[in-house]
Amino acid sequence: MDFLTAYDALPEDDVPRRVGLLRQSMATDKAALFAELRAHRPVFPTPVGVFVTRHPDVLEVLSAPGTFTVGVFGPALEEVLGAPFLLARDGPGLHWRERGYGQVLLAAEDAPRVRELTARIADAVLDEAVARGGDTFDLIQDYARPAAAQVARAYLGLDGIEEEVLHSCTRRMQWAFAVNPDRDPRIHADGVAAGRELRERVAEVIARRRSASEDVDGGDGSTDVLDRMLRTRLPAEYGFDDERINANLAGYLTGYQQNATQCTATALKELTLRPEALTEAERAAGAGDPERFDAYVWEALRFHPFVPVTPRLCVRDHVLAAGTPRQTVVPAKSVVLACFASAMFDEEVLDAPAEFRPGRPPAHNLVLGYGAHDCLGKYAAQVIVPELVRRVLLRPGVRPLPGGERALDYAGTPFPQHYPVSAGRPPVPA
Repeated sequence: MDFLTAYDALPEDDVPRRVGLLRQSMATDKAALFAELRAHRPVFPTPVGVFVTRHPDVLEVLSAPGTFTVGVFGPALEEVLGAPFLLARDGPGLHWRERGYGQVLLAAEDAPRVRELTARIADAVLDEAVARGGDTFDLIQDYARPAAAQVARAYLGLDGIEEEVLHSCTRRMQWAFAVNPDRDPRIHADGVAAGRELRERVAEVIARRRSASEDVDGGDGSTDVLDRMLRTRLPAEYGFDDERINANLAGYLTGYQQNATQCTATALKELTLRPEALTEAERAAGAGDPERFDAYVWEALRFHPFVPVTPRLCVRDHVLAAGTPRQTVVPAKSVVLACFASAMFDEEVLDAPAEFRPGRPPAHNLVLGYGAHDCLGKYAAQVIVPELVRRVLLRPGVRPLPGGERALDYAGTPFPQHYPVSAGRPPVPA
């Protein structure tokens, strides 16, 4: 109980030191902190929120959007996006209407062609990175970032918007509403400016497509998501005009670009840290059965999820984990922190959670969220992220540098920005 002993030793009214210790523990050894909380204080009130760390309790929070709302980050998200958006809303009305609309647009049936699209783009970007002639390249800046952006452009239909604009805007936007716990006004203002820039560029694409009145063929008789939007006719009372199309496209991008980029690097890191798992994944990558390979990527991401904790606002008193020894009354107006990164290692739910085991039951992997606000684009994400990793593993020489498997460089941001890898050629003699 190293953390709890130190935390309890601080006076209850010494909020700055208690919060500082908590944040330091989250930054330096999140896994150890969560293991301690699961064992001794699975529902843990702190000055920054109530940490919920057990798997059933996290699912309980995320299964009750009428009690645990997105009110913690929803207003900031809509300020950044400059429009209402389903991720910032709960319940009937805009959230469920546009979520249903989004599930039709981002259809499960798209997965096979999105995988093929991802493979084609990824190979081309990798070819370019390797052809530059150096012994190493940056997996994030030279591969994951541009490949993820190109897939988004092609699938969503945002031709004409530069990769760097997509990446820079979404990074600043996500930083402002999702990873700005102290509500730094400069970070927030930069996110708002980025949201305005992105929506202006998306508006240009919509206007151009409207003017041209053209369908964009995806190469297999299918059309992109924007084309589907422009051809969809909803009742007028829903108000789904071009402004709503714009808000949804910009919102989809904001939930995708940074996460897909980060997951490509962190999944490769986690696999490389486990040589036996890496060898098995390499074998699966070349076996012609992508779905078998995908299980290795999602298990890797269980160890490094891109959203380790998701906040909710408790709007009424709620008895959490009722009937168990950890039963706790969560008061109204509490911020509740549902800890995905802890729930996925709950020893009372998962068998040997510390072991790397591809193919665990889907309910044990919360990387894409759970409940009313799970990943709207999950069907595309479930193939894009593994395929971006798979194309790397199909190139035997392209791997993190020996001793540098953990060398993710965040460059002062909340998201990995650099990850050096070998280009797959022998070093040039000195």
